[in-house]
Amino acid sequence: MSDGKQLEYEEEEESVGQQRVPREDGTELPLKEGAVFGTIAVVATYLSHLYLTIVASAQATPTTYTDGDTTVVTDLVSSWVAAGWSYLSTFGVGFEASGEAATLGQAPNNVAAITNVPFTLATTALFAVTVGTVVAAGYGIARYTDADDPVEAVKAGLTVVPPYLVFAALAAFLMTHDYSDPQLVGRIVDSVGPLEAGQFFNDEGNVVSNLTFGPSMTDAVLFAGVIFPAAFAVAGALSTQWEEVVDTAIAKVNER
Repeated sequence: MSDGKQLEYEEEEESVGQQRVPREDGTELPLKEGAVFGTIAVVATYLSHLYLTIVASAQATPTTYTDGDTTVVTDLVSSWVAAGWSYLSTFGVGFEASGEAATLGQAPNNVAAITNVPFTLATTALFAVTVGTVVAAGYGIARYTDADDPVEAVKAGLTVVPPYLVFAALAAFLMTHDYSDPQLVGRIVDSVGPLEAGQFFNDEGNVVSNLTFGPSMTDAVLFAGVIFPAAFAVAGALSTQWEEVVDTAIAKVNER
């Protein structure tokens, strides 16, 4: 008899426990689902930049110069690297040349689609795709999880941010280019004020140290990894609650 009561008690306790844990992973945030939405958005956006960068590279002519009787053809920045630069710059990420602040336009042989448009309005299209995909991811996760109020929608929207953060950090770390050609190194040194020729050239004019050009890690993490993805994802998530948001705003106004 006592065994039956004990069994009933355990079943009731388990039922209460299940009610307190709304998700299998023990958290109210849809972290796994958000990671899926965010990853799809990041990959789709990068591939858009990569495709247009490849198109731009097909139309680009690398820098050439004459060294004695020889015509030297320099190498373009790899398309996969330039696509990462294009992606990050859309979020306002700055760049560095051997540790000094620089702009994307100061990188020679750069085929990033955002600065080498293959067709009219490509820059606007890339910006719309980059921002619109974040908004769509926030909207999608809020819909998928059936967020029933603005607070829940915001929480759901923020779960798409981690993939953006991971990709931004990896892109800033991996997507760099080392310039070793004296003509190209010289162009960057001339355009980036704080750099000095003595850092890279010997007295004979030969390059003794490559010049590394790439995204700023700080900017990438802050702007492309956290601030803008969070803002746009939350905006997308809140768009699923627009009626309640409007009603709340009107109520606040009426209270005053």
